[in-house]
Amino acid sequence: MPAPTTATELVELIRKSGLIEPARLSAHLAAHPWADRPPAAVCARLVAAGLLTAFHTEQLLRGKYRGFFLGRYKFLDRIGLGGMGQVFLAEHTAMRRRVAVKVMPPDRTGNPYSRERFMREARAAGALDHPNLVRAFDVDQDGETVFLVMEYVDGVSLQDLVAKHGPLAPGRAAHYLAQAAAGLAYLADRGLIHRDIKPANLLVDRSGVVNLLDLGLVRSESDVDELTRMEGVKILGTADYLAPEQAIDCSRVDVRADIYSLGATGYFLLTGRPPFDGTRVAQKLIAHQTRPVTPAHTVRPGIPPALSAVVQRMLAKDPAERFQSPAEVVAALRPWCEVSAPPTDEELAGAGTRAGTVDLNPGGPSAARSGSSSGLRAGAPTVATGSGSAIHYHSDTHRRPDAAAGSSAAMPRPTPAVAPAPPARPAAATHAAALAAPPWADEEEPAERPGGRFRRRLAVALALALALAVGLWDVAVLAGTAPRPVAKPSPAAEPAAPAE
Repeated sequence: MPAPTTATELVELIRKSGLIEPARLSAHLAAHPWADRPPAAVCARLVAAGLLTAFHTEQLLRGKYRGFFLGRYKFLDRIGLGGMGQVFLAEHTAMRRRVAVKVMPPDRTGNPYSRERFMREARAAGALDHPNLVRAFDVDQDGETVFLVMEYVDGVSLQDLVAKHGPLAPGRAAHYLAQAAAGLAYLADRGLIHRDIKPANLLVDRSGVVNLLDLGLVRSESDVDELTRMEGVKILGTADYLAPEQAIDCSRVDVRADIYSLGATGYFLLTGRPPFDGTRVAQKLIAHQTRPVTPAHTVRPGIPPALSAVVQRMLAKDPAERFQSPAEVVAALRPWCEVSAPPTDEELAGAGTRAGTVDLNPGGPSAARSGSSSGLRAGAPTVATGSGSAIHYHSDTHRRPDAAAGSSAAMPRPTPAVAPAPPARPAAATHAAALAAPPWADEEEPAERPGGRFRRRLAVALALALALAVGLWDVAVLAGTAPRPVAKPSPAAEPAAPAE
């Protein structure tokens, strides 16, 4: 429908949407003059009365009145956008419990690889229960739309925290990293590799507890990840935080790749920037393979050299030279994380829900997450502006260019949220004792693992060839000897609309 131009047209859209019970809407309109007011003013009053959210009014003022309900859940806001769909703040219509709902876009439900990866995330999240992991409650389907229901954490992503307020104090960064490592220890103890550790996938709640989210790329060490192989994707992850061996063969990495990515995340928390600069994916891949990381304490004076050395070891090119388990990382960080450091009210301000989408893959290029594309990508795609009266559950190829970096906040856990510092955390101690070391942990480490040097040189050669090819193409385009690429907009898919 076209955007409403009068208050009467707006009220008619609200009635069609079903967002407000008819009796409550009638009572509100009877108590407040509205007929001669502009639609935006009527919306503002409904938001102030708690009957609508800013997300609702944004969509209604664009003429959209369908798609606010999915199964038993009513959408309140759109809080995230990643490779496998959008994430909404939602409320159970009967229980009134607020949750996060991750919706798989309809344009990918027909792709068997995308669907299986989405279901893999649901199965993995549903089987896990740890203070530093976001829990999953349910996976369901409404018509052709598949969605995952998760807990909603009241806090801010570490990406947002650093982007808006600068690098963290060393003790605070160490405390957050130790908690993330405890979550990774829990995963590793169950043979799971995350493969997409980055600041945007770490949320810190109001009590200072770090929550690891997004298991969309998780794999089990007990299999060889046939899904990734059949899908044809060579690289999974985010280029700024990608372990060198993950760029070579993402289907065979172990927990030490997650340790590298966590080290790159720690570098970002301490210095305010990833370990390597660059605008192209090839530049980042080459840097992770060949360039030494500038120690964090030389980039930002005041960081303890010993803490910088811990991060530096996590970022070792050779997996054998890193910490061999997340439990070792927790132990190494313990001297700097004696006191919890929850976010301040100022840091949480603006981190709550708001209308619009938030990029779940900030900080540069990220890997393809489904069979719709392969390899790494860069740049900020534009949003599809298709017509219609329903909200589009589009994929990340239609991401809004003005989206803020990071992940938005979530609702509090139903359980007590205040957690002790990692040294006193029972779960971390349990994981440290139970985590089995790799077969080579107690052996004398060779200077180079068998075949590692050849594979690394091959990867560097391929990356250099890719960078050279891209550069030659750019020169040819500028010289006029090659056609300029023309982007074709992807049609936005309409979700199945609930009955009016």
